[in-house]
Amino acid sequence: MTRAMFAALAALCLPAAAFAEDACPPFEVTGSGPDLVLVPGLGSSPAVWDGVKDSLAKDYRVHLVHVAGFAGRAPEGDPATLVARTEAEVIRHLDCQKVTRAAYVGHSLGGFLGLMLAADHPDRISRVVVVDSLPFYPLIFDARLTPERTAGQAGVIRDSMLAMDEPSFAANQRMGVQSLVRETRFHEQVVGWSLASDRASFAGAFHTLMTTDLRPRLGEITVPVNVLAAANAYAPRDRVEALFAPAYAGLPGVTLTYIEDSFHFIMFDQPAAFEAALREGLAD
Repeated sequence: MTRAMFAALAALCLPAAAFAEDACPPFEVTGSGPDLVLVPGLGSSPAVWDGVKDSLAKDYRVHLVHVAGFAGRAPEGDPATLVARTEAEVIRHLDCQKVTRAAYVGHSLGGFLGLMLAADHPDRISRVVVVDSLPFYPLIFDARLTPERTAGQAGVIRDSMLAMDEPSFAANQRMGVQSLVRETRFHEQVVGWSLASDRASFAGAFHTLMTTDLRPRLGEITVPVNVLAAANAYAPRDRVEALFAPAYAGLPGVTLTYIEDSFHFIMFDQPAAFEAALREGLAD
């Protein structure tokens, strides 16, 4: 048996996971110019950026991250480590694409991940735009909460998600989307992404958001950070400012931009204002 034949046979006998860490992530890359990474939120697809992708691709080389386990992509690894593994996968993608440093935009969970990357890899991330996300998610319920105080409830919510049958989970997502997206024509699309996600990955990532407080690490971030926050009739600007400003107080030089008449998916509810604020956040 030749060496080449032996190698081919050995490859057939090894599990695909054996090559997972060496393969380049399956992320779409489009456009030309300075590198820009776009990361969606919990259970969302890279298609969340469709409204700005083509426009941005005229000025940037856009890297569209598809989180493992979300919106139809197969899950990988322990759901409890999804956020950390996605951080590593973004860096691996930059290595594969021979990108030394890139700007970063993240929505919701993606914004939270952007803060992690900026703290852990300031040499690889040049600037961050956070879209409607906090460094500690439970602050939206109570400014006094800590990871220790939320751990028990976070576990209950995760287990409840995992225990739901498909009709109950779908009904839950259809109810929740009403407070996340004001423009009703996008409701089924967003719900569809959640339903196409691996439930364990979805629940594991949510648990991480509920139990991880990045506020103590904000002082480590040295790159420019712009935060876009949604305000609306149910969450008036004064209340949103009172939530976001203290949450990001530990981040020197942070820029907070408030976009009115929008729910959580700003890119759907206020597309023109969103792109303008996004481009301003990316400008040198």
